[in-house]
Amino acid sequence: MILLKTGLRISELCGLTVADIDFKNEVVIIDHQLLKSKEQGYYIETPKTKSGIRQVPLSRETIQAFQRVMKKRPKAEPFVIDG
Repeated sequence: MILLKTGLRISELCGLTVADIDFKNEVVIIDHQLLKSKEQGYYIETPKTKSGIRQVPLSRETIQAFQRVMKKRPKAEPFVIDG
């Protein structure tokens, strides 16, 4: 539903972080994407063109979908090295 309503590419959606979603202004900020290569595995990269960097408006329905996803997502624990 999020892809359909926003027009995001799959790589852009997969690269999103919580900080990229601006609920107050009802936009998602696209300035990077998740890519995969045989040599590097998964990595984050900026879009190929300047027009790929943009703010996408969010509908009320899309905001609610993002909120549902975030509510179900496990909380990130801080990374601690012992030793």
